[in-house]
Amino acid sequence: MFKKFIYFISMFTVLIFWSFNSYAQPRSDYKTNQQHSSGIANSKNINKEEQRPVLTVTPREIDLGSIRPGETAFGEFAVKNIAPGVIDWSTSCPEEWEIIAGKTLRGTVSNEPISLRLELKVAESKVNVLWEKSRIPTYRTSMKLEAAGKEFICQKDLKAGQYRKAIRLMSTGGQRTIFVDFRIHALQEIPSISLNPQRLDLGAQLPGKIISKRIELTNKSREMLRWSVFPSQARSTEFMKELQKERYFSFHNEELPEQGKYVIPEHLKDSMELIGKWTEKNGHPLSKGSACAIKFRFNGTGISVFLQSHTEDDKYSIYLNDVMLNLPDVLSREWGKKELLIADGLTDGPHAITIVIREGSLELEGVKVFGKEIMRGPKGWITVFPHSGTTMSETDYINVKVDTSYLAPGHYGDQIVFKSNIGEEIAEVFVDVLSDSGHKVIDVYLYSKDLDSLFTADPQAESIRLIQNGYLKEGIAFRLFVPQTPGTTSFFRWYNPLLKDHFYHYDRTGGGKKLDGYVYEGIIGNIATSRMTNTRELYRWFNPSTGKHYYSTNPKSATGKRRGYRFEGIAGYVR
Repeated sequence: MFKKFIYFISMFTVLIFWSFNSYAQPRSDYKTNQQHSSGIANSKNINKEEQRPVLTVTPREIDLGSIRPGETAFGEFAVKNIAPGVIDWSTSCPEEWEIIAGKTLRGTVSNEPISLRLELKVAESKVNVLWEKSRIPTYRTSMKLEAAGKEFICQKDLKAGQYRKAIRLMSTGGQRTIFVDFRIHALQEIPSISLNPQRLDLGAQLPGKIISKRIELTNKSREMLRWSVFPSQARSTEFMKELQKERYFSFHNEELPEQGKYVIPEHLKDSMELIGKWTEKNGHPLSKGSACAIKFRFNGTGISVFLQSHTEDDKYSIYLNDVMLNLPDVLSREWGKKELLIADGLTDGPHAITIVIREGSLELEGVKVFGKEIMRGPKGWITVFPHSGTTMSETDYINVKVDTSYLAPGHYGDQIVFKSNIGEEIAEVFVDVLSDSGHKVIDVYLYSKDLDSLFTADPQAESIRLIQNGYLKEGIAFRLFVPQTPGTTSFFRWYNPLLKDHFYHYDRTGGGKKLDGYVYEGIIGNIATSRMTNTRELYRWFNPSTGKHYYSTNPKSATGKRRGYRFEGIAGYVR
């Protein structure tokens, strides 16, 4: 009985174990298969997600810092698809910005990043500075985005201040927003000192003469400008080294016969020549039309020219000693005053430059000749008044007085330093002192009307006649000597009211000229009958068809409206 019981228990145990094992095995296989199937599904999902395009842009934000009017700032973003393959993307202007070139910027990108370059420019030109009723200035600000050789430009008028602009990029890999931070500084935030002219050329003077000139000081901002004159004698020798090697020659002429008509200054007539049509601007020569040229002869080791363009595209050539030079284009789309270095390191001696203007309009302020030995005058030879001041939007006039007393013959130069709350500005002064040689001279002025030349040493005494007869002042023509100067004689003047012609000669009887109809008007000074030191020829021409005479120190001046005049010879020698 006991054995049967043991057998029964054993069989029951085996049966239960077999049943459990049979039941458990399919569940295990199911789990394994389920896990395997789930792994395949997850792998497919992961691959599918990895292949989805994703657009990334780095950095997400760029700070361009402070930008002043007239300045340009640059930034760069990197655009990339972090998934395999190529996606399309596009971007456009920030909200409320006006598109002025292109509509949108489009392109493609892979997992190799491309550059998205940004250029932000704040306009300086007054044409682009708009004023609202509130008198708060706004500045024309342009933004250019460029990638893969394509670009678009948009603009907006912005006030001075801090900005954060959003730029959206659209793509099949999602939308991204990048930001550009910048600050616009107003022009009014910075006082600006301007001196006009910045270089004073007093020409050639005799010892003992006092010359007065005026400099205009202007504050171009709306902030208070505080300035004072710093004595040049306190400057170090090192500071004056460059000045001691340079002599500035101004083309400015204060004694123009009429507005718009340029005449070469008296002290430059021997070294300067104009060809073609020239007018004037601010007293400087301004080319008019094509085929204009200016020639300047100098002695030195180099030269630079100060010039300004008044048109967008100028075409000009520069020659040194009749050889054309290949110089950088400093005037292309630049309308400010520029100093153009033409040559340096030349052999010390005579040279000549020629500027030929084929198109455009150039204003020439003057030249600076290198290699000149420039001396400084004694303390007090230059005085300035007023010495200091405060300037808002008005123009202040600074009087500069130069005393050539006790100066030996030679080239002189110095600097007037203006210190202000924004730094320093320098005005330069140049003058040549001639040798007196015991010969005193007097200025002779030219007045003209209908091709008649009236020379006088005392225009104030003849002012009524000059005004009533409509004569135009053309400035100092030359200089004559005072009476009793050795080697000189009286220079006489006659006038024919019928022919409206003046005649001059050092012979009281006219030197063989038939003076019928001419009225004797007196002596205007003394003229040299042979060449003396520092003298030049005074030439005379005669037009037989009109009966009129013409006088000039320029042997080539009897052209143009003076055609038909016949050269008669030298009337004498003048300063």
